Amino acid sequence: WVRDGWRVVAVVSALEGQTDALLDRVRAWAGPQPFAQDEPSAGAAPAIAALVATGESQSAAILGLALDRAGIPAEVLDAAAIGLRTSGPPLDAGPIGLDAGALWAALRRSPVVVVPGFTGRDEHGRATLLGRGDSDLSALAIAQFLGGVRCRLVKDVDGLYDRDPAQTRVPHAAAPRRYDTLSWDDALALDGTIVQHKGVRFAQRHALPFEVGAALADGASLVGDLPARFDAGAIGLRPARVPSTPLRVALLGAGSVGLGVYHALRALPAWFEVAGVLVRDMDKAAAGGVDRHLLTRDP
Repeated sequence: WVRDGWRVVAVVSALEGQTDALLDRVRAWAGPQPFAQDEPSAGAAPAIAALVATGESQSAAILGLALDRAGIPAEVLDAAAIGLRTSGPPLDAGPIGLDAGALWAALRRSPVVVVPGFTGRDEHGRATLLGRGDSDLSALAIAQFLGGVRCRLVKDVDGLYDRDPAQTRVPHAAAPRRYDTLSWDDALALDGTIVQHKGVRFAQRHALPFEVGAALADGASLVGDLPARFDAGAIGLRPARVPSTPLRVALLGAGSVGLGVYHALRALPAWFEVAGVLVRDMDKAAAGGVDRHLLTRDP
């Protein structure tokens, strides 16, 4: 998306299993009582929120480091820095505002801003969680408060289906159909496993359209004030977007790591073109399978 000229706000979830591990720590310190009532004690709820929110904060920091390593400038900001304000119970709050100016300023400084989802700040500055809305609700709220910018919820499937795509593995089961477009009510009629209903209801209240799709895939379902329309024959992930011209890559070194990278790049000719390989020993690199015309000793 950055290479296509977009400015991106990447809203991240905790890494898999991290939230459950943090909740286990809550139980270890506070016992089961905070979860035995609808409203935990005034002291316990903000403390639980503050601890559980560290899962998303860790993911945001890791993505920021990965982007820097990939040469993509990015800023990592937390809910306080972007002024994401919430109201309601600390563990099931709803977003009510954002410091849009601070976020736009960050986007002017950097093409990517990474923020942790699932968390906000209440009127007293205490950490809150968005409950069943999770990070999808964070992304939708940020899109709304920024003025209805394009919002895509990235999933492990390429859109919303009328039934679980895993059913394609069941013999004689009817193939699930992927929505090209659907209304907010249509999305609410689904079981909520892909996009939580709390987020869909927020989008409906604010007349906010949004996409549901997979990373690096063109296919996506558009949810909004739209009729239900299915994509005939679309099952599972669509192919990734193939660029109009391959990305040219120069490799420094062809040892065990470099050779692995070289062969991986050559296996994707529509995506990558190896422009040259800098080595000390050209014969050794050629023996490892590198095309000799690509080899050079001259940096």
